[in-house]
Amino acid sequence: MKVLNTNRRNLFLVLIVILVLSLVYFAESNRQLEISCEDVTWSDVVLLVQPHHDEMLHTNLVMQGQSSEYHPSEAARQAMSQSLPEDVQRTLRAIIKAGC
Repeated sequence: MKVLNTNRRNLFLVLIVILVLSLVYFAESNRQLEISCEDVTWSDVVLLVQPHHDEMLHTNLVMQGQSSEYHPSEAARQAMSQSLPEDVQRTLRAIIKAGC
């Protein structure tokens, strides 16, 4: 009986640890980034999304730069896609929110 209670307690502790670690992970992944517009340029956005998009989008971003006066938030809007990794999407959302 004592062994059964010890096993239950250990299982309960393991579940608590897993729950806490899950909450920490999700809180970190949903944390808002703070972007300073002085630190972001149009070419930074292009370089950020270049590995994840085809040459056509890359060309469009480069060509549209001049017409939108090289505002990084405009590049971020153009490049935003659900196919991008979550960390890239989070960075683009922060750039858009900052209105750079």
